Amino acid sequence: MRKCLLIAAILVMASCCCHTVAQQLEWNVDFNTVFDNREGDSRMTDTRTFFHTQLSPEIGVSMFDGTHRLMGGVVWTQPIGSEWYGKRLSPTLYYRYKGGGTGWSVAMGMFPRTLMHRQLPNYVWNDSICYMQRNVRGFMATYDGSDGYFEALVDWRAMQSESRREAFNIIAHGEWQRKGSMLMAGGVAVMNHFALTSNPDPDQHIVDNFLVNPYVGLDFTQRVGLDSLAVRVGALSSITRNRAYDKWKMPVGAWLDVTLRWKWLEWHNTTYAGEKLFPYYSDFGPLLDQGEPYYRSSWYNRTSVYGTIIDNRFVNMRASLDFNLAENNFTFYQRLVVRVYIDSSFRKLPSGYKLKPSLP
Repeated sequence: MRKCLLIAAILVMASCCCHTVAQQLEWNVDFNTVFDNREGDSRMTDTRTFFHTQLSPEIGVSMFDGTHRLMGGVVWTQPIGSEWYGKRLSPTLYYRYKGGGTGWSVAMGMFPRTLMHRQLPNYVWNDSICYMQRNVRGFMATYDGSDGYFEALVDWRAMQSESRREAFNIIAHGEWQRKGSMLMAGGVAVMNHFALTSNPDPDQHIVDNFLVNPYVGLDFTQRVGLDSLAVRVGALSSITRNRAYDKWKMPVGAWLDVTLRWKWLEWHNTTYAGEKLFPYYSDFGPLLDQGEPYYRSSWYNRTSVYGTIIDNRFVNMRASLDFNLAENNFTFYQRLVVRVYIDSSFRKLPSGYKLKPSLP
């Protein structure tokens, strides 16, 4: 009898809690179109044209004024010019916590990259990976404070099977800068694990890979008449071991990143000079190294010039010219990227709010 009363009391309390916790229907629709035409040398990467649309609707529920959110949806990626051929459907399903004034947020499941604090550098994820794989698959925790941010995530990009090798990334990145100060410091660290299939052949071996990029920088934005001017310089190293040989390869080089933005125009230049970073790219390709293949060169410079055509709370349209120069290689990209986004809270957006572009 006591057990029955206890169970009944628990059920009553649970029912009361459910009624007192306010729940709200949440939805969003994220639409992207990418045109990326690549011309030039094909020694480092294929010269081809990416032209596709991507529709990513989500629906779910939020509780406690949006602090907790459970969302689900689908990502439909469709190449243009091929009718239904080449379509790809990927699931979206995640829990998100956003802790109000604490600065912390957490996401777990299959969630969009746009939840990240900042797009990762192209030695971690190349453009085509970002085009075709919209979601991070795993876990992410972000702290956004008054003097900087820190973010850590796990991207479980391949579950082990008879034909598929287990693969995942553990990534940490952040940046520190006091308000009013020009000096900044930050870095990116990546553990990239490429394991085995379920019943591997004797000649199949685990590959361990790390990327490390500590840097310091200067932010001149407050000293010049521009919307943004920042310079970052540091070291970039890849630390890799194919357990078939049990020998670590540790190429290292210098990394320089400069960003300048004035009104609708932006210039971004990244330079790497040193030893070749991806020593096993010829064996595994992007299954292991997901960064731009130009880093296989002893030097690489990418200059990107962006022009923002539309920039408001719902639409971002940017055109860019990208010049990739590496050892014995020149490739020229012409890109037009459009993002359209609307969600259930669009009426509450502050004046002057600008939609974040889907790509840098």
